[in-house]
Amino acid sequence: MGHLPLDQLNDQIESAKLHVTVGAKYVHYKNLAKPYTIIDLVIIEATDEVGVVYRADHDARFSFVRSLKEWLDHVEYNGKTVPRFTPVSA
Repeated sequence: MGHLPLDQLNDQIESAKLHVTVGAKYVHYKNLAKPYTIIDLVIIEATDEVGVVYRADHDARFSFVRSLKEWLDHVEYNGKTVPRFTPVSA
């Protein structure tokens, strides 16, 4: 399977910037006391999806990649529907 044209991939990244801010801090719904910093938005080569690269501020040895779709998902937690990641207010 071929990849999307570069202009379409770029458009996906630009669109993602409307939802996720590179350099901003976010918290995961399971532990609001441990923030993560967004390092970059990337294209996941295998799927041509936008990925969010983020670093655990509480343990800077680890960085992670999650698809933008998963990043923006809402999940069931303690009987409520909550965002998977929430920006930390400055």
